[in-house]
Amino acid sequence: MIYNMVSDVLSNDVWKRTIRNILILGLFGVVYYFVARFTDFGIKCYVYELTGLKCPTCGATRMAISLSKLDFKSAFRYNGFILVSLPFIIGEIMYLFYVNEAKVKVNKKNAVVMYVWVGLLVIFGIVRNIFGF
Repeated sequence: MIYNMVSDVLSNDVWKRTIRNILILGLFGVVYYFVARFTDFGIKCYVYELTGLKCPTCGATRMAISLSKLDFKSAFRYNGFILVSLPFIIGEIMYLFYVNEAKVKVNKKNAVVMYVWVGLLVIFGIVRNIFGF
């Protein structure tokens, strides 16, 4: 019985749809990268525009462009928190695509980790404005 449940969850269709969704998201990311790098178009931060304060994700586009040039020092300077947590973010996106396609609930431990990560992101946003980095 348990084997049947596991094999249903891990069916090829679920993995195919998950991989398809990840590839589509990646394609949008690549297109946005080229648009942001070679034109003046980019996503504006309305928090910064309205308040003059950097939001927790300010600098993420410039960080990604610096990473593409293998300039890790600049990437860290633009947004160190996102850079350091990038492997977690990528893994979490893949996991959430899988959970969505498999129609299963998110693991409670994973939900707690996500809340902790979001809390740290907010703290980073506050600290970066206080100390100016």
